[in-house]
Amino acid sequence: MIFNEAKVINPLLKVSLYFLAALILISLVMASTSANLPSEHNRLQLPELEKTLTDKKPVNRNAHNWQVHNAKIKKNGSLSQALDRIGIPKITAYKIQKTKNSRSLTNLKVGDELKIWVDDQNQLQKIFYPKSETQHFELTRDQNKFIIKTINKKIEKIIISTSGVIQDSLYLSGTEAGLSAKTIMSLSDIFSWEIDFIRQLRRGDPFKIIYEKKYIDGVYIGDGDILAAEITTNRNQIHNAFLLKDKNGQKIGYYDAKKRNLRKAFLRNPVDYVRITSKFNPRRFHPVLKKWKSHRGVDYGGPVGTPIRATGDGRITRRNRSSTYGKVIYIQHARKYLTVYAHLSRFGKYKRGQYVKQGQVIGYLGATGRVTGPHLHYEFRKNGVHKDPLRMKFPNAGSVPRKYRKQFVQYAKLMQSQFERNSTSVQLAGKFE
Repeated sequence: MIFNEAKVINPLLKVSLYFLAALILISLVMASTSANLPSEHNRLQLPELEKTLTDKKPVNRNAHNWQVHNAKIKKNGSLSQALDRIGIPKITAYKIQKTKNSRSLTNLKVGDELKIWVDDQNQLQKIFYPKSETQHFELTRDQNKFIIKTINKKIEKIIISTSGVIQDSLYLSGTEAGLSAKTIMSLSDIFSWEIDFIRQLRRGDPFKIIYEKKYIDGVYIGDGDILAAEITTNRNQIHNAFLLKDKNGQKIGYYDAKKRNLRKAFLRNPVDYVRITSKFNPRRFHPVLKKWKSHRGVDYGGPVGTPIRATGDGRITRRNRSSTYGKVIYIQHARKYLTVYAHLSRFGKYKRGQYVKQGQVIGYLGATGRVTGPHLHYEFRKNGVHKDPLRMKFPNAGSVPRKYRKQFVQYAKLMQSQFERNSTSVQLAGKFE
């Protein structure tokens, strides 16, 4: 009986077992497949990851992951000391000295700045030294040796023509016309033998100038030479200047339309932009002594410390202190001229017996000696006789050299025609040769 029931039930049991096994197998397959698929979180992140890898480039300060140091050469400093401050062994500086063109990096001056790259082991890999705007030096490592190369930058010059009218001063009026401080000072220097900027320049006086602007890789780096300039004083007295260069482009000097050199033997004034407080006078009432006494020079009033310049090339014959003149300097020019600078607050760097060039600072305005206030007392003597510096007619330094006269005349005419053509600031279309 039981046996018969077993026969009846067994087929059903087999079917159940097969069905159960199939369910288990399907579950295992699904579980295995699910384990190999990304989760919902991962699927959301994948596009972001792909975007990150594709669009966002990692920041890399240096392709070699080197560290860069900025070094400045100190007083009595050297490349070796600059390297030593950042932990580079002295043997490295020795190897650089033995490298070809090493003087480019070892002949440094106070204030020179370097960029120095080192690797993870603090080994020197690169040095960059911008010696000037146009010349750079670069040291690189090639395995166990160094290579130093020179990089020269080309300067592009654009010629500019501008004009203006004196309102307050040459400096302010020049700035208003778009001139840089350097160009304004150069303009003042060119005419310093010709124009007394303290007494002659007046409101309404016009000026014109043609000059260079310099660029490197399209970036303005400053003004170049003044090619031509013109200033009119007293409404009708025209002062012009034209630059003459030799065949190599070296400056010879500035000359006027009559081929006369604008560089005189002496500067008109020994101090810039101050007032005249007392002129040359054979009979003047002395403010300290309270009696009539000749005043054999010109007094320039101004702030203590104003630089005093030598009015001509010469040798300092005296530099001392007296009860009358205070701190005083005497300069002998050639054999027959002598200039005196008195009441200085302090002396410049030039000593007695040394030669100085025109325009060099020899001292600073002060109030030493017998004075009532700070000023410079300036004397001009010719063959031992006191002369009025404001009335003295100074000799020219020579006209245009004969071999350049034809070239100069053509150049001056071209510049003058440009002045007549342009009355406002405008860039010239071409370059003048």
